[in-house]
Amino acid sequence: MGEVLDRVKEIKREMTKKECAIADSLLKEPEALITRSITEYALYISSSPATITRFCKRLGLSGFAELKICVANNLSSLNLDMDQKVGKINLEEADTHTDIIKAVLTNAISSINQLGKIISEKELDTVTSYILKARYILLSGIGASSLVALDLHQKLSRLGIFSIYESDVDLQKVNLSSFDSRDLVIAFSYSGMKEEVKNICKLAKRKGVPVISITKQGNNPITLLSDVALHVVPSEALVREGATVSRLQMLTIVDLIFQFLINKQPDVFDTLMETWNNVSGRGDENDNI
Repeated sequence: MGEVLDRVKEIKREMTKKECAIADSLLKEPEALITRSITEYALYISSSPATITRFCKRLGLSGFAELKICVANNLSSLNLDMDQKVGKINLEEADTHTDIIKAVLTNAISSINQLGKIISEKELDTVTSYILKARYILLSGIGASSLVALDLHQKLSRLGIFSIYESDVDLQKVNLSSFDSRDLVIAFSYSGMKEEVKNICKLAKRKGVPVISITKQGNNPITLLSDVALHVVPSEALVREGATVSRLQMLTIVDLIFQFLINKQPDVFDTLMETWNNVSGRGDENDNI
């Protein structure tokens, strides 16, 4: 089926009340459907698998699996349309310094605008709840994603939240050996297919450790291993961009997590001020040495 989201809008008036509720949820947050099983999605939107199956039949689809494929294709199409509307520039075609500056800035603004359309307040709230409950937090990422993991590590430290960051994957596994269900793994991988990060997630699941992932939209191995999945918009089609745009989106998600954590802890400003004073040297002003 072509643009399934348009089809949902067209026939919504023909739907039952329960089917309309599914339609509203799908139109508001389509990316939430493609990362979940039918049971998980039913729970997420307070519906039932049977009602979702009837909803699929109403759309002329064979079932939930076909709906996921149609929605994923629809989202890819929407992302391409958005690039055209905001004037996203191909860096491969940027020859002068002026063109490069314009392309980098335009593409960065485009990516953040797109991220704002898919980010889930509910899932950010869930992620911060996991973080606040965790005894130990392991941050896993390779390459550019490792830089994002390091940024979250620094921000958690400012809030007095203990986390472990190691660029060496073997050391990540060593630290994970003492983890259990009281702890947490946060995995960063734009593709969602990085073998080293995937293996960390598999090991965590075997030990009963909750996993939060930050990857691009769509089903991928790391998302499927996650208890909660946050997503960035697919953006790395251009070779010359490298990980620039995806890293920017992932860093923005880290900033959102940081702000959500601050909002959930009324007394955290004392900790923030103390860390700022210590780093700036103002904490030494009262020393008599």
